[in-house]
Amino acid sequence: MIRLIFTATAIITSSSAIYFYICHERLSKRIAHKSHLGTLSTATKPPGIESIPETVFGDEYFTLYDYALKSVPRASLPGDETTDMFFKRLVRRNMRAFSRFPQALVLAMTSKTPEQKQSFKAGYLAALDFEVGDLVCGVYRVVLRKRNRVEFEITMEAVDFVQGRLVISYEESGSLEGEGEVVFCSETVMWKRADEVRKMPLERPVLKWMHETAAWWLLDSGIRCLTDLEG
Repeated sequence: MIRLIFTATAIITSSSAIYFYICHERLSKRIAHKSHLGTLSTATKPPGIESIPETVFGDEYFTLYDYALKSVPRASLPGDETTDMFFKRLVRRNMRAFSRFPQALVLAMTSKTPEQKQSFKAGYLAALDFEVGDLVCGVYRVVLRKRNRVEFEITMEAVDFVQGRLVISYEESGSLEGEGEVVFCSETVMWKRADEVRKMPLERPVLKWMHETAAWWLLDSGIRCLTDLEG
């Protein structure tokens, strides 16, 4: 019986790994993406991210930067709402979806304060406008909000030597209403002091792979929800 349980567990684990590997590969072809590991200078810093301290762009800090984007024709989005309203819908939907991910469930179980616990609830996330100070899923605090972007500070007590940002944004091209494209973007930046020997979570290959799969899927499926490709 025990051998049967172990065999079944191994099969399920292997099947899950294969499924997520295929998912990662397919998403990598649908999402434009890049990654940087090392130091960042003022010349190579992520464009448009405003809330990163200037001191991070230098030899004193070691940085990981992940970037993913996908563009859609503006005409594929229903025309009865503005693009910034669609963007808010996207962020709300993606944060609700993330709150059900295994890593978010772990964060929820380790939450201590009422504010942290509240920040995982679907009703709370569905009503957010993502104003400065709002907390999302326990570790993401809004530090900058503009019409076309939300910048979250990442704060994790378990790895307090790491600081970071999660940024969700869009850019719109085209001068005529209904024409052009909308480019949706998801960016993650983490940094630590250069002399810190402990690894940041996304320096670990398995965690980075999981992060990529989650970030790409959220971006891809969120946009599909907006364009109603999946109902």
